[in-house]
Amino acid sequence: MENYYANQSKSLEVRSAGNTQVVEYIPMEEVAPRAQAEEFGFGELWRRLMQRKWLLLGIALATFLLTAVFTFLSPDVYRATTTLQVTPEEARVSLGDRAEPARAPRSEREFYQTQIELLGSERLTNETIEELQIADRFEDNNSLRARAYAWLTSIKQSIAGDEAQAQQSNVGENFRRNLNIYAVEDSQIFKISYDHTDPKLTAEIVNALASNYKQMSLNLRNEAVSNTKETLEGKLKEAKLTLENSEHELVAFAKKQGIITLDGDRSAASGVLDSLNLELTAATSARIAAEASLNRSQNVAGADRTLENPAIQRLKEELARVQAEYRDQSKLFKADFPEMQQLQARISELSKEIQRESSSIDRTTRGRLQAEYEAAKQRESELRGEVKKQEAVLMGNRDKSAGYLTLQREVEADRTNYESLLARLNEIGRVADSSASNVAIVDEAVAPTRPFAPNIPLNLFMGAALGLLLGLLAAVMAEMMDDRLRSVEDMRRVMGSVPLLGVIPYISGRNNKNVLALRGQVGSSFMLEAFRSLRENILMMKAPSQQGLALIMNVTSPSPSEGKTTTAVNLATVFAYTGKRVLLIDCDMRHPEAHNKLGLENRLGISDYLLGEKENVADLIQETTVQNLSAISAGSAVPNPTELLAGERFTDLLSEVEGMFDHIILDGPPVMGLADALIISNRTGNTVFVSAYGQTRKRNLKDAVGRLHQAQCNIIGSVLTKMKSPEVSNKYYGYPNRYPRSSQTAMVATQ
Repeated sequence: MENYYANQSKSLEVRSAGNTQVVEYIPMEEVAPRAQAEEFGFGELWRRLMQRKWLLLGIALATFLLTAVFTFLSPDVYRATTTLQVTPEEARVSLGDRAEPARAPRSEREFYQTQIELLGSERLTNETIEELQIADRFEDNNSLRARAYAWLTSIKQSIAGDEAQAQQSNVGENFRRNLNIYAVEDSQIFKISYDHTDPKLTAEIVNALASNYKQMSLNLRNEAVSNTKETLEGKLKEAKLTLENSEHELVAFAKKQGIITLDGDRSAASGVLDSLNLELTAATSARIAAEASLNRSQNVAGADRTLENPAIQRLKEELARVQAEYRDQSKLFKADFPEMQQLQARISELSKEIQRESSSIDRTTRGRLQAEYEAAKQRESELRGEVKKQEAVLMGNRDKSAGYLTLQREVEADRTNYESLLARLNEIGRVADSSASNVAIVDEAVAPTRPFAPNIPLNLFMGAALGLLLGLLAAVMAEMMDDRLRSVEDMRRVMGSVPLLGVIPYISGRNNKNVLALRGQVGSSFMLEAFRSLRENILMMKAPSQQGLALIMNVTSPSPSEGKTTTAVNLATVFAYTGKRVLLIDCDMRHPEAHNKLGLENRLGISDYLLGEKENVADLIQETTVQNLSAISAGSAVPNPTELLAGERFTDLLSEVEGMFDHIILDGPPVMGLADALIISNRTGNTVFVSAYGQTRKRNLKDAVGRLHQAQCNIIGSVLTKMKSPEVSNKYYGYPNRYPRSSQTAMVATQ
């Protein structure tokens, strides 16, 4: 095929009977890419579905008709609706610390789901049925719907193993079957609807249900409150007695141990220790302050302590005055002047007196600060000793009061339990005094005037949609389960490396099984163009080493009726159009058909030669109405064609006719179930494998190819016949013919 791809041409010059004819053909490789591209596209999917259109439309129509019949035969059903507002209640009151509290709903969604279950409960429906006296309307009936529902219910109950419930009356179940309850999202609103053929009864049922539900909700709450209150009262009495006993034990123990408390929590020793700790803290602060003053008096000069002394102030003022006078006189007199010496002596005297006064004040201050420090230190030491003594007393008292503290904790625990139960009992009392219900009827139902069901337009639309969906699903499933060849790509995938030589369109009508005579200039039939393309593809497959030798090939198929005989006859015909000598041999001795296609007799044939009844091959050859085309029919029926084909005479036949003709085409038997085709294909060396579109099974095709390969047969290519794709028939082989017809006659077999 590589040689063909490299050298293919869309026009070939063929000489026949001295005339030159231009034969146009379309190589099948131009068809294959189109088929491959459409394999997974919408066009291919639509084409395959259209092949199942009657299945699709049949299921769709049947579903639509069943829906229509069911809709028009169904009685009118009316629906009445009432609206309720249900407010979530507070959590249930617990019965005490050691009691299991009644669990409150964890969310509003859980609460509303609980209310829906209550509205559909058996207790509420039975009360409503008894109130309205309508039990006879919901007894078992023999309607198809009721029997189907009862059958499904019995299966469910059998699986659950609840045989006792299965034997009970179905009145409540029949009643609840048409009851619809739902909560409006993000609100406290509930809708109760009921469907029935009696419009008045529907309104009475939903109104009675709403009223009974409101009363039932109030009764359930009152029952719970009453039970809780009774239990709490008993628990409260027990808690009070326990508290009193604990308090008596605590007082008796304190009296026995001599424990005195100030305010019920603190003892006398604790009060004394607290006072001593306060005094010790104050004494420590005073000692620290005195020590700081003493340290400061030792580290700082005495000038800062004498600044505020009046005597020293006067002496300093006198000293300053004398010094000023000395400076003034020094401007007039010398230092040894008597008056100057007197002033100098006065200055020295005043300085010494100031020094003496300062030293006296310093000693006095330090002595006082030292005395204050010693007193503060002694006070601190005395208080610390008292604190230690009191702590020892308190620790001794606490060792004695270990039992007292244990009893005191028990008293506190009993008091807390008692107060908690008392508070809860008061809360229960307030709830019991309230008669308000958390259920309010917003809208009461009225008798409907128009039926709710059946909704004829919606039912018909849904029936049509469902029918189309089921039909489409059935068509897809049928297509998936169909193992037949449905496209060129299917053929390629199954055949693997075996090339596709051609696709033969399907011709419908009265010429389907007859010989079609085309007079004049051939080329007006797309069937003929398909065989021309097949011929040229086969010629291109011929190896260079075989050039000049006769082309011998066997045409076979996996199973009967797949178009191998038609292909062999038409292929021989188009080979004869090229002016070459062509011989068609019918080797299908079990079911010969080639002679009928060509209008020949089957008196003598290949079987007679293989049996030895005829020695001359020329006596078997018959001329056909197609120029350059000869044929050998199958001949007389034989019981053992496999043994005849395996003999040497069959090889001798092929050798003899090979020198007489340019092309030899054998119409062989099918591959599956017979060994004839394997022998013929092995002897000829070239095999053309024919499969029928929409008929050949992929599994059979794989098995047949495998058998040929095991027999070392050379499959030069495959042919797909009976192709119904309009793309192949009209586009690729529908090129209009503008040449006038002549007296030349060509015959093409079609199937």
